Formats: sequence, structure tokens, C-alpha cells
Amino acid sequence: MKLLQTIAIAFLIITGLQCKKNSNGTDVPGLPPATQSGANTFGFLLNGVPWTPAGNNGSGNNLSIDYDPSFNNGSFGIHAYNVLNNQNDFFYIGTWNINNKSAPFNVDLSNNSNSFCGFYTSINCWLNSNDTLVKAKGSFFIDALDKQKRIIAGRFEFSLEKSGCPIINITKGRFDFKF
Repeated sequence: MKLLQTIAIAFLIITGLQCKKNSNGTDVPGLPPATQSGANTFGFLLNGVPWTPAGNNGSGNNLSIDYDPSFNNGSFGIHAYNVLNNQNDFFYIGTWNINNKSAPFNVDLSNNSNSFCGFYTSINCWLNSNDTLVKAKGSFFIDALDKQKRIIAGRFEFSLEKSGCPIINITKGRFDFKF
């Protein structure tokens, strides 16, 4: 009996040592870590596959953010594209009326909300939450908005559906920017 207990304890210790646990539970292979330090990072899973800005199509940076406290009572937006590996994808997300909010806060990304999201696919499909032909649902979380340090960070998840286009499921989205 003692030998069986010793073997069981040794097994638990060995398997426990082989497990690597995330420090914050937000690490996702292929994506930058979810931080709130102004690390200038961005990424998400597109239908389960890591997606980050990549390549250059000649139109400027493949990732840009805009925070304007004077427009629409505070507006924030992210634009990104990926033109590598036969992709030609374009992503955007944004909201306004955030000046009177304190982080953390949640923004609805459904149709007809005080925000917008969209995705352009390589097969020439535009999916925009403001389009009445698109079914949009999701959330946009602002986890940090530090106007003194000029840092904005958060998370997002949303889905877009439109007849004739692939369903876009964006999960584990994260951003951390200096503005």
C-alpha cells in the first residue's frame, strides 16, 4: 500500500512539474501578450487562427490607432491590415463618447450601437457592423485609459455574418497602445 501511495505522489509531482501555467491566463500562442503598459501590441484569433498586422500594401502603416478626446466626446479607433501569405485582410474597430467613462468599461459592438467594427476578406467581402445586411454581435473592453501616461489597452471579441461571405469570428482580441 505504501509503495502505491509513493508511486502516485511521484507521478503527481512529475506531471505537475511538466505543466506550464500561464501567469495571467491570457497567453495565446501566436498573439502578443495582453498587457496594459503601452507596449504597442495588437492581435486576435480570426476563426481560431492567430492574426496580427503584417506586410505593406503601400498605403501606410499596417497598424494605426487614433484617440481624439475632442471628436464625438472622445473617439478611439484601430485600423490594421495583413497582406502576407496570399491574404489581403483589413480590420477596423472603434467607438466614441468615451470621455466621461473610467476604465475598465465595456462597449457593445452589435448593430446600431455607439461603436463599429468591420473586416474585409481576401475574397472581396466587406463586413461592417453599420451595414443593415450584416449581423454583428460582440464586445469591446477598454481595460486601461490613462490620459496622463497616454496609454489605452483592452480586449475585443465579435462576429460578423453576411450572406455570400464567410462568417468572421474574432476572439481573444487584444491591444495595448501609447497615443
